[in-house]
Amino acid sequence: MENITLANPFKVLSKREREVLELILKGAQVKDISAQLELKSNTISTFKKSILAKTGVSNNIELFKLAQEHKLVN
Repeated sequence: MENITLANPFKVLSKREREVLELILKGAQVKDISAQLELKSNTISTFKKSILAKTGVSNNIELFKLAQEHKLVN
């Protein structure tokens, strides 16, 4: 299973993290995601930090590039 995780770091994300990721990749800001998912902005920020940590990137641009590499976006 470790090799699968290394091959695709997105597999370790929880369902909610994947929801937040999808919205981030669509260009949504924390406040927009918060409103759409009916969660506090601090909660979304925590999910975002967790996504960045689990995928090993440090910002949205790197996250988007990684998502492209794994064919999550065009």
